[in-house]
Amino acid sequence: MLSKNTLHLAIAFLTTSLAPLTLAAGMADGVAIEDAYVRQMPPAAPNSAAFLTVINTTATPIRLTGARSEVANTVELHDHIRDGDILRMRRIDGVDIPAGSRAALAPGGKHVMLIGLKQPLKAGAMVPLLLQFSDGSEYTVHAPVTPIRAAAMPGMKH
Repeated sequence: MLSKNTLHLAIAFLTTSLAPLTLAAGMADGVAIEDAYVRQMPPAAPNSAAFLTVINTTATPIRLTGARSEVANTVELHDHIRDGDILRMRRIDGVDIPAGSRAALAPGGKHVMLIGLKQPLKAGAMVPLLLQFSDGSEYTVHAPVTPIRAAAMPGMKH
């Protein structure tokens, strides 16, 4: 039989040890993803982009701060800015998603840039994307590679 002090120590140890596991969940637990895909590029193209809609299912704002993927050397969040008649892509620090709202990462707007592809992406392959949130939590989505859609951005420069 455990003494009262031993029991209290065991409870304190378990509570302290399990606390980080609870904190690790965070914002990613309140996320749903729709319409994720990665753009298939010609075999010699060094970069591609991923598009998706991030849905915040919680009553608290969340912030997407980055992404990682094993298919590229660098993965960044990007947005388009108008420079005269030309749209240019620029790295951004994050995407805010208000409570109960959604953020579309779509062609012509915010998106996930896959820079330095390690090999050509084939149509139908699944690309793992690890989405990172401001509280340190992460969410993995598997996005299919699809051919460039008809509404590709004419005149866009990086």
